[in-house]
Amino acid sequence: MSKTSERIELFAQPGIGEVVQMIAPNRRGRVKYRASFWPARLYSDAYVQAEPSEQVVVVGRDGITLLVTPVTSAQLA
Repeated sequence: MSKTSERIELFAQPGIGEVVQMIAPNRRGRVKYRASFWPARLYSDAYVQAEPSEQVVVVGRDGITLLVTPVTSAQLA
Protein backbone atom coordinates (compact mmCIF):
# COMPACT_ATOMS: atom_id res chain seq x y z
CA MET A 1 0.00 0.00 0.00
CA SER A 2 1.41 3.42 -0.94
CA LYS A 3 1.68 6.36 1.44
CA THR A 4 -1.00 8.23 -0.52
CA SER A 5 -3.60 5.49 -0.21
CA GLU A 6 -2.83 5.05 3.50
CA ARG A 7 -3.84 8.67 4.14
CA ILE A 8 -7.15 8.48 2.27
CA GLU A 9 -10.20 8.19 4.50
CA LEU A 10 -13.64 7.82 2.91
CA PHE A 11 -16.52 9.18 4.98
CA ALA A 12 -19.41 6.90 6.00
CA GLN A 13 -21.76 9.87 5.50
CA PRO A 14 -20.68 12.13 2.60
CA GLY A 15 -21.72 15.78 2.86
CA ILE A 16 -22.39 18.70 0.52
CA GLY A 17 -19.77 21.43 0.10
CA GLU A 18 -19.56 24.58 -2.03
CA VAL A 19 -16.64 25.28 -4.37
CA VAL A 20 -14.93 28.63 -3.69
CA GLN A 21 -11.88 28.10 -5.94
CA MET A 22 -12.08 26.05 -9.15
CA ILE A 23 -11.13 22.37 -8.88
CA ALA A 24 -9.94 20.44 -11.95
CA PRO A 25 -8.10 17.17 -12.60
CA ASN A 26 -4.54 17.52 -11.24
CA ARG A 27 -5.43 20.94 -9.78
CA ARG A 28 -6.53 21.47 -6.20
CA GLY A 29 -9.03 24.15 -5.31
CA ARG A 30 -10.96 25.13 -2.19
CA VAL A 31 -14.39 24.31 -0.81
CA LYS A 32 -16.54 25.59 2.02
CA TYR A 33 -17.64 22.60 4.09
CA ARG A 34 -19.28 22.68 7.52
CA ALA A 35 -18.63 26.42 7.95
CA SER A 36 -14.87 26.13 7.22
CA PHE A 37 -12.73 26.49 4.10
CA TRP A 38 -10.63 23.49 2.99
CA PRO A 39 -8.24 22.55 0.19
CA ALA A 40 -9.98 20.05 -2.08
CA ARG A 41 -9.34 17.83 -5.08
CA LEU A 42 -11.47 15.64 -7.29
CA TYR A 43 -11.80 12.06 -6.06
CA SER A 44 -12.26 10.89 -9.66
CA ASP A 45 -10.68 12.45 -12.76
CA ALA A 46 -13.84 11.61 -14.76
CA TYR A 47 -15.37 14.98 -13.78
CA VAL A 48 -13.85 17.80 -15.83
CA GLN A 49 -13.93 20.59 -13.24
CA ALA A 50 -15.96 22.21 -10.48
CA GLU A 51 -16.51 25.97 -10.71
CA PRO A 52 -16.97 28.45 -7.84
CA SER A 53 -20.48 28.40 -6.30
CA GLU A 54 -21.15 24.84 -7.57
CA GLN A 55 -22.02 22.22 -5.00
CA VAL A 56 -19.96 19.05 -4.66
CA VAL A 57 -20.18 15.92 -2.53
CA VAL A 58 -17.39 15.62 0.04
CA VAL A 59 -16.69 11.87 0.07
CA GLY A 60 -13.50 11.74 2.14
CA ARG A 61 -10.13 13.26 2.82
CA ASP A 62 -6.47 12.80 1.96
CA GLY A 63 -4.57 14.37 4.84
CA ILE A 64 -6.22 17.80 5.17
CA THR A 65 -7.39 17.85 1.53
CA LEU A 66 -11.06 17.00 1.03
CA LEU A 67 -11.99 14.58 -1.77
CA VAL A 68 -15.00 15.70 -3.79
CA THR A 69 -17.27 14.43 -6.58
CA PRO A 70 -20.06 16.09 -8.58
CA VAL A 71 -23.50 16.35 -7.01
CA THR A 72 -26.31 14.33 -8.58
CA SER A 73 -29.91 15.57 -8.57
CA ALA A 74 -30.84 12.71 -6.20
CA GLN A 75 -28.31 13.98 -3.62
CA LEU A 76 -29.89 17.45 -3.64
CA ALA A 77 -33.43 16.13 -3.06
